[in-house]
Amino acid sequence: MEYLGYKEIEVNEDELAEFYAGLYDFSKIPELYINEYVLLKFGDTVEKICYQGNTVRRVRWPLINGSHEDEIKPRNIYQCLAIDLLQDPQTKVKLLRGVYGSGKDMLMTGAAMSLLEKGKFKKIIFIRPNVTVANVPDIGYLPGDTNEKLAWTLGPIMDKIGGEVKLKTLLNKGTIENIPLLYIRGRSFENSIIYVTEGQNMTADTVKLLISRVGEGSELWINGDSRQVDRNIYSENNGLAKMVERLKGNPLFGYVWLPLTERGEVANLANLLD
Repeated sequence: MEYLGYKEIEVNEDELAEFYAGLYDFSKIPELYINEYVLLKFGDTVEKICYQGNTVRRVRWPLINGSHEDEIKPRNIYQCLAIDLLQDPQTKVKLLRGVYGSGKDMLMTGAAMSLLEKGKFKKIIFIRPNVTVANVPDIGYLPGDTNEKLAWTLGPIMDKIGGEVKLKTLLNKGTIENIPLLYIRGRSFENSIIYVTEGQNMTADTVKLLISRVGEGSELWINGDSRQVDRNIYSENNGLAKMVERLKGNPLFGYVWLPLTERGEVANLANLLD
């Protein structure tokens, strides 16, 4: 069975009562990993739990708030799990995978900005693999300095924090630092969220390099959709798939798959072209 970061378990009324009484035996769920979520489902009731080996905990109230925008509330139960993961201080390497429009960057950006405003981290190290869309001609040489050449990579985060003016302010303050992948070797990032978007376009070696850059007080957040790889090499050697395969069950690793498109009715039409 593919590992999704959670299991959905249908329970009966007696089993749900056992859970509320603190008597439900989670060990009877096969192949349950540390930091894996469990969705106990009975009719319209869904209880959300994070399994942590000898203990379990209820999923926190799923809400992201901050002065940069309105509160972010989950649109489905899977986004509830993602919000919980992003705000969990115990997991240091966090991975969100999901279909297009499932909220990966919206949730990550909202959670990252909220944690910065609360003083949990000093900055966001923003990284996007310099890989253009498959089968679309490259636009060629880009003029300007490094920041100007990389400006296009910031689209996913700019859309979520209030536009270009707000983004430039955060860049000028150093709250967000945009770094190309080819410059990270030898770096060590402390007290930062290392935020990687479009991570499906990375090999296992690249992911390994990123993890090795995580310094004291930092976390690595990656999102992506392995169905949207833009080069054959990333289909054959996909770093996100390797992360799930090798890191599941590690207490420092957390992962959630987001299966639902929430962008809107039109975006959902893309599923008909698969």
